[in-house]
Amino acid sequence: MFVEKVRGRFFYGWVIVMAAWLAMFVGSAANASFAIFGPELEDEFGWTRGMLSLGFTLNVILASIFGLVAGMLVDRIGPRRIVIIGAVIGSLGVALLSQINQPWHFYIFYGVVAAAGLALSYYLPPVATVRRWFMRRAALALSIALTGSGLGIVLLLPGINLIIDAFGWRTAYLTLGLIALAGLIIAGMLLKKDPESAGTYPDGIKPDPAELETRADFSARTEQWSTGEAVRTSSWWFFVGAQLYDVALIGILAHLIFWAEDMDVSRDTAVTILSLYVLAAVFSRLLAGYFSDWYMVRFKISRKPILYFCTIGVGLGCFFALGVDDATSLLLVCLLIGFCYGTGMTVFPTYLGDLFGVVNIPTLFGVMGLFVGGLFASIGPVLYGFIHDATDSYDVAFIIAGILCLVSAVSLLLIKVPVKRKALTS
Repeated sequence: MFVEKVRGRFFYGWVIVMAAWLAMFVGSAANASFAIFGPELEDEFGWTRGMLSLGFTLNVILASIFGLVAGMLVDRIGPRRIVIIGAVIGSLGVALLSQINQPWHFYIFYGVVAAAGLALSYYLPPVATVRRWFMRRAALALSIALTGSGLGIVLLLPGINLIIDAFGWRTAYLTLGLIALAGLIIAGMLLKKDPESAGTYPDGIKPDPAELETRADFSARTEQWSTGEAVRTSSWWFFVGAQLYDVALIGILAHLIFWAEDMDVSRDTAVTILSLYVLAAVFSRLLAGYFSDWYMVRFKISRKPILYFCTIGVGLGCFFALGVDDATSLLLVCLLIGFCYGTGMTVFPTYLGDLFGVVNIPTLFGVMGLFVGGLFASIGPVLYGFIHDATDSYDVAFIIAGILCLVSAVSLLLIKVPVKRKALTS
């Protein structure tokens, strides 16, 4: 197969990947900071896990709403200005958390202000932009960018935890806000909307006509699915259902250190397990990105096999969690869940572009986020928190989350090629 590279030019798409990586690195640490600050607030103020989880849930819901706003704005004015505006708002919200002394302060600054700013800056705009710049290496490029979110948690959060130990949680919140501001502004300044606007092609390679006809993901690139058209397909709703596993993921992420402390695991050991949990996801993102692109070149059909591995694997991890009673078993279960969920973080966004094209993908990402983030992910922290408050255990939450993961796998099985694409390619 003959393809023509754009000669004499460095492909700027890789700068886009690095900018997205940086945004993910600092943004994810700020967004996931609940995991290490939650126990501090519980100790100092006596706020229950259910009360604290309401702040986390509010954050997830507001992030999904502003994610939709971000998607629509990226389509209209491009990612650069959106990310910079979000950086200022989000970092201000994180920094102001250093001044809280009432639960409603936490809800406002973490649940609303930080959520809104980070939604505009650290996930949807960079991910959607990377997806636009790549086709042949779409999953690999996304996997590299998304390792930033994992490494931010692995590297930044332990550092912030050291600042908590040395100077207190108020100083740590202020430091995290400043780090987020610097990283997100730099990332935003490097972003450009798409390769066409920069005078090049996806991957820096002129598409081959035969490839456009034979690869399902290539043939969909230029299709412009409106939100109304997409939500009228069964594929959209099965794609939504396939991400019910997020209930398990976000619940575990929010409560992992609480869970560890219930087993008398030290705070430092718990933070290390959290880091390894996320590091397993980082490793699997890279593998999934590479293998997913290889699979599409080889079979030209679908990325589903990797997503089955993700949803079923996370479900099994939830059921295995019922037997966890010490640091070793906690680590093993976290490694399993982390490795499996990391594959989905790379491939689900890529697969959405395969199904509905990339022309309107920022808006479609935003609408999808209303369901996945605003509904599914928001259920997790509250489900785990209030079940623990009522039963003094997370077991019932793990059972519910495990069943939802299996529902995700069944929904994935039912996804078919959208009707609009059938009409265009028949």
